[in-house]
Amino acid sequence: MSLAQKKNPIEPVVNFNGGASDHARAYDTPTTVSDRDTKPSPRDTGTIVVKDEGISYIDSADWRAVLEEINGVKEYLDEHENFDDEKREDGLGDDSSPALLLGMSRPITKEEVLVDIPPRSIADRLVSRFLKTTEPSLVSLHVPTFQKEYDQFWNNPHSMSFTWIALLYAILTLSVSLYHRSEEPLPLNMVDPVTAWNVFRKRAAQSLVQANYLIPGRYKCEALFLYSLCEFYRTQDAQVGVSYLLAITIRLAMRMGYHRDARHYPSLSAFDGEMRRRLWALLCQLDILISFQVGLPRTIQPWQYDTELPSNLHDTDFDENSPQLPQGRSEEGERTACTYTRAKSRIMKVFGQVVDLAYSRESVPYDELLAIDRRLEEAHNLLPSTFQMQPMSQCIALPTDLIMRRYTLDLLYQKARVVLHRRYVAEPGSKYAYSRSVCLSAARETLRHHSDIWNESLPGGQLYAERFFVNSLQNTDFMLSSMILCLELSQDSERGSAARLGVQEHTDLISLLETTHRIFKEARRRSVDTQRAFAALTIMLSRVKGTSLESLVSKNVEESIPIRDQLAFQPASTSMNQEQYQMYAAANAGDLQAAMYNTSETPSYSPLDVIKDMLNTPAQLDWRLYDSRVSGFAGPNQGNVWLPGTQGTPMGMDFVTYTGDAYSSTNHG
Repeated sequence: MSLAQKKNPIEPVVNFNGGASDHARAYDTPTTVSDRDTKPSPRDTGTIVVKDEGISYIDSADWRAVLEEINGVKEYLDEHENFDDEKREDGLGDDSSPALLLGMSRPITKEEVLVDIPPRSIADRLVSRFLKTTEPSLVSLHVPTFQKEYDQFWNNPHSMSFTWIALLYAILTLSVSLYHRSEEPLPLNMVDPVTAWNVFRKRAAQSLVQANYLIPGRYKCEALFLYSLCEFYRTQDAQVGVSYLLAITIRLAMRMGYHRDARHYPSLSAFDGEMRRRLWALLCQLDILISFQVGLPRTIQPWQYDTELPSNLHDTDFDENSPQLPQGRSEEGERTACTYTRAKSRIMKVFGQVVDLAYSRESVPYDELLAIDRRLEEAHNLLPSTFQMQPMSQCIALPTDLIMRRYTLDLLYQKARVVLHRRYVAEPGSKYAYSRSVCLSAARETLRHHSDIWNESLPGGQLYAERFFVNSLQNTDFMLSSMILCLELSQDSERGSAARLGVQEHTDLISLLETTHRIFKEARRRSVDTQRAFAALTIMLSRVKGTSLESLVSKNVEESIPIRDQLAFQPASTSMNQEQYQMYAAANAGDLQAAMYNTSETPSYSPLDVIKDMLNTPAQLDWRLYDSRVSGFAGPNQGNVWLPGTQGTPMGMDFVTYTGDAYSSTNHG
């Protein structure tokens, strides 16, 4: 350790939490207490090891980092890098990874993988469709560099690595998804989208396994990230499996040092450093969004990384031969592919704090919540004027993708406001009046955006070109905002003469909910989650309007839709389980009561039961229960230890769900 530290000048340590850092002080020479408080510690940057196509990060606490720093030892290791191949004692198996992750598939040859690459006339069109899309993930690729590598592939396909081939197959898969979601025919004489999507996705997965995606290597993080997006866009329903894939991608990225900014490591080129910043920004954003959607804490914590935001540059501003990056362009002056990523990251950083607060087991002082609220407003005010919301009537000359970027950012901002303040909506008294006002305002604005996007996405609308914008993330947001407004109406009806809502405001909220209900009804065939949202909102409206379920259903549902038609909207999805079937039947055949309870012998407490109880007792609502049970992740035939009629669980206890022979837990801190 002493030899290693002689090579590192004393510098201030990177501080992530605003307080004094005292890691590595265990190795300081004896000093007085006052010396310990003032003496700076060496900068903890770890070590980046670049060998062939692999880039590995070794934390300074790891013994391998020490060996890399000691003259003589490092040189010996470099000269004898194959010493691992020497004969070792036999272990239990010779696989290089856990069987569950890589070992269950048959090894595949490059010839087998390449056989499903379409002819170049078709491949060019598919790749072009993805490269010309407004998909935020596109910034993970440097398009000019990819173009050169793509040409190289067609000149000699076998020269490309399995990882790069996986990257190409992931792009083809995402392109087919774009065609399918926009209801456009595939180019030339391709097979149907579902078949093409399945083939490309399978080949992408096989190529990643063959490349051993657990070991650091060039493009492995990018390929695994794009493959995760393939699974995300598989259906408009939320998928907990995507969060697992994303977590694996994040762990691989950390192992390759993406969480440490490239400025620490001269061995990384300016090009590699910038592309690593781009992917890390995307991983941080999607980690928060997907984790919150599936009701789990995020994987990446802010104290774990110091990677800067990517520069506001066009791909043509730099390449792999650039000795250094040019000055970033002004966000106010010019919109690049990274302008949106940078703007979103600032709001997402605060939303991450909101999510941490939502999943914290400890009670948080209200002043801390208000401090986060102020940071959220500051981040929102820092948005470039390009991305600030305007009425649709003022956007007739703007590009469609820019309008959708504005809606996306504002929906994220409104969601952060709702989640931050929702726990105080039902609190009595004036102390929390601000939170109630902010939460209701954000929920109303979210549903207004929902209505605008839906109407302008119809044929002839300004957003028709982006009509496939709404996905499972947005559906969750719209459902949450509907729940907030219904809770307020439900609680206000119990106040009688002390009601806080005026007649006009009450009427406006009902009208907004009815509009949302109509949109869910018209879109319900697109996903099981949308069907669940439609059935849930039907129940909520019947409660706040004081009407029967039967009358509301007969008013809104004209005909039953065969299940085979519904399944056609979900490429590569499995058949409905029992709960989903009953939800579907209830939403489309007029029997909403069937959606309330399963008819199986196993006792059930469905998401719609949760909504009923929350509306019945708004002052005792549990948002953790809502997040875990209403957002679309409860499996079929779920019996619970918290049966209907129970007032709740003790603070800090866990909500345990039994499903067949499996258990899941949701904390009620």
